[in-house]
Amino acid sequence: MTETRIVALGGDWPAAGPGWRLVAGGDDPAAISADLALLPADSPLPVALIDRLALPLLVAVGEGAATPHWLDRADGFVLAGDDAETMAAVAASVLAAGRGWQVAEQSATAQHISALSAEAQRLADALAQLAQTADKDSETQISAGLVRRLIRLRRDRDRHFPAELFADPAWDMLLDLTAARMEGADVPVSSLCLAAAVPTTTALRWVRSLSEAGIFVRRTDPGDARRAFITLSDQANEAMLAWLRRFATVFVLR
Repeated sequence: MTETRIVALGGDWPAAGPGWRLVAGGDDPAAISADLALLPADSPLPVALIDRLALPLLVAVGEGAATPHWLDRADGFVLAGDDAETMAAVAASVLAAGRGWQVAEQSATAQHISALSAEAQRLADALAQLAQTADKDSETQISAGLVRRLIRLRRDRDRHFPAELFADPAWDMLLDLTAARMEGADVPVSSLCLAAAVPTTTALRWVRSLSEAGIFVRRTDPGDARRAFITLSDQANEAMLAWLRRFATVFVLR
């Protein structure tokens, strides 16, 4: 089994885990011999320094505030509560071309993550079925404005009830990405986490799971290869549009 070499740029990490070990950094980023760089999400290091490393970036997100630009430049996330086995799985997925953020974990910590993945897969299956049975010739008109109004109504609900009572980050992110696609807007990871209306670590767990299920697609910013956007897969987008047509047919918002 090939061992993944990780250079830690801050934070208090164990020296090694199953399938990975930390390697020493140096004053010259170009001289570091490693496969991945590991960086705390609140790191004050300059972006230019990280760019000079020319390494895939693993961002560690704790319960505190995260710096948006590190979230948007991450090739993978290590989240609060992830154990050594999960960290190894995330690192391996980042190094596997085209599989960013996919995690196949069965560790003790990963039981909760696996449950999220199972839920994400059920959602993917439901969306696929909806897309297949949708009336593609429906004349019902929908718009980004309709979706944004739905999102505002969901946030208004939080004024009257505890937000955690109705927390549904997957649906909030689906709505946000649907509206953004209609508007032709790019959605960075940090913005999507805000749209989820839950703590960052919870949102990122869903991003990982929904990416693994094929609902979310990670796309590199053509203007900055170190930055990533999230979009809906074509199938997920078709399913969301089908649901919105059904909604608009029954509930005409004026």
